[in-house]
Amino acid sequence: MLKLGPLRLHWSLLLGAALFTALSPHPLLLLGYASVLFAHVTGHALAVAGTRLSVNGVMLHALGGELVGEGEVTPLRRSLIALSGVLAQLALLAGAALAVRHLPPDLAEALIRRNGIVLLLNLIPVKPLDGAQAWRILPRLAAANRARTLRGRIVVREVPPSSQIEKEVTDLLDKIRNSTKVR
Repeated sequence: MLKLGPLRLHWSLLLGAALFTALSPHPLLLLGYASVLFAHVTGHALAVAGTRLSVNGVMLHALGGELVGEGEVTPLRRSLIALSGVLAQLALLAGAALAVRHLPPDLAEALIRRNGIVLLLNLIPVKPLDGAQAWRILPRLAAANRARTLRGRIVVREVPPSSQIEKEVTDLLDKIRNSTKVR
């Protein structure tokens, strides 16, 4: 692994570039590969905004990239973060497909077809690919919805101030004492 400040380049990045370009590293294919990686990592970064995660670096590897940091997030947010990298790639693919007539053929190939292949590979539900967490979003959304529904059914009673409680306990004790006196 090569560290360049907060950027970490995994050895598989070279393998990914070779596979992405089909061993013919044309400049526009390489630019497309870099664009796909950038979109993927940017998607993750946008999903991390507003969480308790502190990101201190980016690791780029053959199938995308990961944010390096620490902190805890909910399982649902973890799925959203994983899915966001793939969604960013999908947005790049859709934008390129709309502009395909205006793109050089190699760049269009990289941003549409080859990006689509990497996107689908990333959705395989196997660690460390994003699909391992992304596909869990459906049951996690269902669980969050059930929890929200249950919270809506629970009636929360306000707790009276301690002075009110003391008065009620005193009154109750007086009633008990008065009821036990022989008449």
